[in-house]
Amino acid sequence: MQDPGEPSQTCSVCKKHPAMQRYTRGKMDEMLCASCLDRMAVQDAIEDKFIYMYELATSERSDQALDCLNAIWEANRHRDHTGWLARSVASTRAFILHQAGRYTEALQASEAVAQLGFENVTARWAYGDARARNLRALGRHREALETFEEAFSHQDSMYVSSAPYYFDTLVELSKNLGQPVHEKWRSVAEAVAEEFAVEMPVRNSLGESMRALAEMTRDMPSKAQREWQATHGGGTGEDAP
Repeated sequence: MQDPGEPSQTCSVCKKHPAMQRYTRGKMDEMLCASCLDRMAVQDAIEDKFIYMYELATSERSDQALDCLNAIWEANRHRDHTGWLARSVASTRAFILHQAGRYTEALQASEAVAQLGFENVTARWAYGDARARNLRALGRHREALETFEEAFSHQDSMYVSSAPYYFDTLVELSKNLGQPVHEKWRSVAEAVAEEFAVEMPVRNSLGESMRALAEMTRDMPSKAQREWQATHGGGTGEDAP
């Protein structure tokens, strides 16, 4: 707890409320408000058990993995002020079912993810990607591509640096239908090239160019990180927005 004699300090995460307590985990060592402390606590609760649940799901004990997930929800739901835990539990449930080969159930579970809403476009992309994987596993290839393309069509310049992670999904889903990546995605690839200040790779197809671009930029700093580095005189820029 903060010493009553010390000047008031603002929460390092939300930048809005008074900091109440120090939180340390990994590289993070910050003073947080009560709400953000709860937010980190629920994140820790699910992350600490994620590998265990994955191992259960992939060793034909998916029901045990789901029981573990439900226990995490019941023990921590009172701390979920922002809905982060509810969304994470929903997406993890769909993930467990997919890993267990229960694709139809995974599709049904993913509907809860959409109903809870998306924090940002990257969450929507991840949802589209996961749903497409289940559809592909069920042999519904056209629906898989349409589902992913609808999710990926929601673009936000703030998150363009994350788009390359999904290029391979777009290429593979298109290939499954025996068709090239649609030209409508060229503008997204060009925005990524601009974000990382590189030339768009020229390959035999747009899909191959997008894959090459994703590989080229994998470990490169984004525009926001470069600006952070310039302002702070070096460093990794991991704290950049």
